[in-house]
Amino acid sequence: MRKTLKDVAQKAGVSVAVASRVLGNYGYVSEENKEKVLKAAKQIGYYSDILARSLKTKKTYSIGVIISDVTTFFFTSVVRGIEDVANQSGYHVTLCNSDEDPQKEREYLEELYKRRVDGIIISPTSKNIAYIKKIMRSGIPVVLVDRKIDEIDTTQILVDNEWASYEAVKHLINLGYRRIGAINGVKEIRTSEERFAGYKKALRESDIKIDPQLIKYGNFRMENGKEAMVELLKMKKPPDAVFVANETMTTGALLALKENEVKIPQEVAIIGFDDPVWAPLVDPPLTTVRQPSYSIGTIASQVLLQKMDTRGRKTKHEEIILKPKLIIRESCGEKIKIKNK
Repeated sequence: MRKTLKDVAQKAGVSVAVASRVLGNYGYVSEENKEKVLKAAKQIGYYSDILARSLKTKKTYSIGVIISDVTTFFFTSVVRGIEDVANQSGYHVTLCNSDEDPQKEREYLEELYKRRVDGIIISPTSKNIAYIKKIMRSGIPVVLVDRKIDEIDTTQILVDNEWASYEAVKHLINLGYRRIGAINGVKEIRTSEERFAGYKKALRESDIKIDPQLIKYGNFRMENGKEAMVELLKMKKPPDAVFVANETMTTGALLALKENEVKIPQEVAIIGFDDPVWAPLVDPPLTTVRQPSYSIGTIASQVLLQKMDTRGRKTKHEEIILKPKLIIRESCGEKIKIKNK
């Protein structure tokens, strides 16, 4: 038979009200009685009725998270940050993977709305702005991560993508490279636009002409990143260095270089974006842009919890922009280039 709150109270030798406060995590209860109730609940196998708790508190104690690709180191780390903070506050995380598909993203948004999650953290595709606004009007707070959307009036946790890609490409230029290719993400996404802007800025400052043939799009996918690198290698005059705008495309680009027996950095130098755990392990170790991904997640979760606590009252919306860091290793030929200068 299912155990009830009354059974817990009876086992612990306290009132039902005291047992309810302990298991519902509200009100004052002495440490002695709290210990008795928790011990009794464990002994008899009592589990609180989440639905009843939700009806009483008008909370589901759940947060929805929608990201584009759970397989990437960047988003895995972001989600870990979100979950660590949420769990500490008694919330559970429902994770959804959109695959950069606006329809799939819309379906997840609708499902989270129907489930009445207490808040949503999303890295949006930019195609469901109206529906996100509808969710916010219903009283469910939303926080954006990684992707900036001007039309949505909420806090957005971002990184300085333009600065990061500028620093990466400038590093290549300083080492003597002039024919620098780029494998960018998805054209319509702000993150891609910002990283491409940094690439162009670095070239213009050094009076290097931007060659459209050296610019490819890999749609933030490994297979597309591989195809883009193959296209660059097949050019009559291939690039001597390539900047790749995310981890999965970098993986694809490295596979293309390996399969075509292209030596790194002697024939082509490469810089990636994101700093996966395998980056220092490849041969040669990969120079890359490291994003503060875990911090993005913890900050997003903290901001969302604050918005949920102040639901119904106006809260401050802001852009929180974090700085990435260029991690210099050997895939750009630092040792070779500097020695020959």
